[in-house]
Amino acid sequence: MGYVDVKAKVGNPKGKFSEEAQFLVDTGAFHTAIPKVIAEDLHLEVAGEISLTLADKREVKAPIALASLKVLDRESIVPVVIIDVPKPLLGVSALEALGLKVDPVAGNLEHSRSFGAALL
Repeated sequence: MGYVDVKAKVGNPKGKFSEEAQFLVDTGAFHTAIPKVIAEDLHLEVAGEISLTLADKREVKAPIALASLKVLDRESIVPVVIIDVPKPLLGVSALEALGLKVDPVAGNLEHSRSFGAALL
């Protein structure tokens, strides 16, 4: 499977600031990750720090915050890790929150279910 890029709007969950960015869809990552400069531009409030295992097996700690995220026609508030990434990463927790999945044949995102909170 090749890379899947998607245009998304990321913002402050209080609705004050937002910007559009290209995200690399990373089905191997649980969390969505954005670089510090985007988090600062959006004035995101850090909620805490979490431990992460990177692709190269290094263990690091990184700040985590809540952000609004709009992909395709769906929008929700999701946790985002603030870490030095060359390109924002869209992780599976955001895909699940938005009811989206990767179509590996077409190389894009599609709806996985009707939109709404999937709780039960």
